[in-house]
Amino acid sequence: MTVVSLEAVTREHGQVQALRDVSLEVARGELVAVMGPSGSGKSTLLNLAGGLDRPTSGRVTIEGKDLATVKDLAALRRGSVGYVFQDLNLIPSLTAVENVMLPRELGGVRTRQARQEALDVLSAVGVDHVADRFPPELSGGQRQRVAIARALVGERRLVLADEPTGALDTATGDEILQLLRDRCDAGAAALLVTHEPRYAAWADRVVFLRDGQLTDSASAGLESAR
Repeated sequence: MTVVSLEAVTREHGQVQALRDVSLEVARGELVAVMGPSGSGKSTLLNLAGGLDRPTSGRVTIEGKDLATVKDLAALRRGSVGYVFQDLNLIPSLTAVENVMLPRELGGVRTRQARQEALDVLSAVGVDHVADRFPPELSGGQRQRVAIARALVGERRLVLADEPTGALDTATGDEILQLLRDRCDAGAAALLVTHEPRYAAWADRVVFLRDGQLTDSASAGLESAR
């Protein structure tokens, strides 16, 4: 079953084409890595896939729902899409656990249950000991892991990760990729933007962007590259 589909998607910003005629499908259980030079359109691709931006032309669907026809995109994202932003986007006035709880509470989950779910995923990414600290009190790596926990909490069926290992050492990065891999193996789909072949090797396949166009696709060599 296809979780997210981009069909002949183009995104223009003024005279600049950030993406041009891109088609891509990601199925349940599949982890797809997106690679390419800076400015090639990788973050734009994630923003369109998650409904944070709209294409100039073409169609984006999540679980068969055309995002152009969805009235409450915020509710769809809270329930179905987890996003690890490159700049993290943590709310500085909320503690780590409150940041992770927020999408669940906004989705109607009771506070006690949302807090326990948040603590469980913070433990999974190794930062439950800083659950009650505020983002400015955390190291860069700790903030990165809190952002990843927020993307993984609940039953998100699509995870979009924009350089999620950027502030992490190699060992911790491998742990995070294992979490993404496990989530996909449990039935979710994920798009991972990375510059690192080591992390792309965890994916089922790798797609390459250049100048806003998909130029190639290949199966990732998991065993050989880990």
